[in-house]
Amino acid sequence: MSDSTISIVDADPDLAEQLDDAGLERARHQALTRVQRLSPGEWNVADALEPDVHHRGFLIVEGLLSREVDVLGRHCIELIGPCDVMRPWSWDDAGSHVHAEVGWEVLEPTKLAVLDHALVTRINPWPQLGVELFNRGTRRAHHLAVALAIAHHNRVEDRLLLTLWHLAERWGKVTPDGILVPLPLSHERLASIVGAHRPSVTTAMGALSKAGKVSRREDGNWLLHGEPPEKLRHHKLAAALS
Repeated sequence: MSDSTISIVDADPDLAEQLDDAGLERARHQALTRVQRLSPGEWNVADALEPDVHHRGFLIVEGLLSREVDVLGRHCIELIGPCDVMRPWSWDDAGSHVHAEVGWEVLEPTKLAVLDHALVTRINPWPQLGVELFNRGTRRAHHLAVALAIAHHNRVEDRLLLTLWHLAERWGKVTPDGILVPLPLSHERLASIVGAHRPSVTTAMGALSKAGKVSRREDGNWLLHGEPPEKLRHHKLAAALS
């Protein structure tokens, strides 16, 4: 296998778990696909468009991207990372008549596995792989729905704390000092995520820090302290804090 190809079952442990040992060994050879690499900075998704009309999109293997959607000067950001599936050039004009500007930024060096028609054909013997890839879209929709619900809380402090715990559900790491959220989350980016102005975020994060609920490390990453908010009492990392 060269640096320009990858087996999606080797790259994604959740996909590998869908198969027994014999099936996994066979799938390793059949689930090979091309790799695209992205460097940090603005991403012109038109460059990723391929002539294959049945091209499904990409599976993110490594890295982190942000998708910014702007409607009449107000914008929101979605963070997208490993195991997500996306079709970055696709906008459903039939599903919405609201004009939106969509921009992409690569936040960390990113590796994408190409989900083209040839790959989908080769993994036909293992339909559970196709189902799992389809489920990734459902999970993204769920994460966005939770983010939307969080954005409806009145207090900026509540929105920020809930958002950080929501992001920690996926990306958080347990450390002796608290739950680490290893994401590039500046006050400006947090403002875009929670639907607030940057000065309000700075004030709210100061209050949360003073209350001992969050702190910021020297590397810029955030740490969560104590138990998650009651609204997230079933948080998968809560047990690690007790």
